[in-house]
Amino acid sequence: MADIAAGWYDDGSGRQRWWDGSAWTDQFAEEQPAAPERSSAMQKAASQMQSFGRKMTNKHDLSGDEDAIWTAVGKPLTGIGGGRYKLTAEYLIFEVGTLSSRGQQIRTREIFDVDSSQTMAQKARGVGNITLQARRESGEEKVTLQDITNFREGVNIINRVSDEARHSHSLRERTSHSTVSYNGQPHSTSAPPAAAPPVTTVAEASGASDLNSELERLAALKAQGVLDDEEFKAAKRKLLGL
Repeated sequence: MADIAAGWYDDGSGRQRWWDGSAWTDQFAEEQPAAPERSSAMQKAASQMQSFGRKMTNKHDLSGDEDAIWTAVGKPLTGIGGGRYKLTAEYLIFEVGTLSSRGQQIRTREIFDVDSSQTMAQKARGVGNITLQARRESGEEKVTLQDITNFREGVNIINRVSDEARHSHSLRERTSHSTVSYNGQPHSTSAPPAAAPPVTTVAEASGASDLNSELERLAALKAQGVLDDEEFKAAKRKLLGL
């Protein structure tokens, strides 16, 4: 290796040794760890974790459910553990967590005071929160749906569905405690009074009008899917005193 400039060279043993320009010295270069290979392994592990996270999120994706009226997925800053939310005619269902999910649900008729909020950081990311109050038998509860992209749309839909659910529940309660005849008069099992010329009073006309309004309301609730066929028929029979 005469006439070769001084420097680090492989001396034939696989190690880098210092050549002083005329002869080998006793200096050997320190062995460096295989950084590129380790980096590649770390990148592969990170990619596998990301793929696993996506699979877990898709596994709990609620948007494909047939009974879903509205769905949303939380988009936290970390990108991990966002909540998944589904609204049906009867329930607001939410799951939290990625590797292990904790599920909970609230009856839509128990939901009140739905509102939205957005911090400056959330505004920069295009997300916001939906906050609602739930009046359960055990007491009032505050629930927050966090980091939702379509949070304003969610507020409107949750308000509408919960209002319809409360009205439907109130209607069922009324029809289960009272029975009326088709002409709007209370149904009676006692003997009819002596025959008299039929007279249509203001009260009778008002009762018939209220009955027609309730029938139209039942038909609208059935068309919206709030009442199924059996519930619609049962409520109608009670209204008609059948």
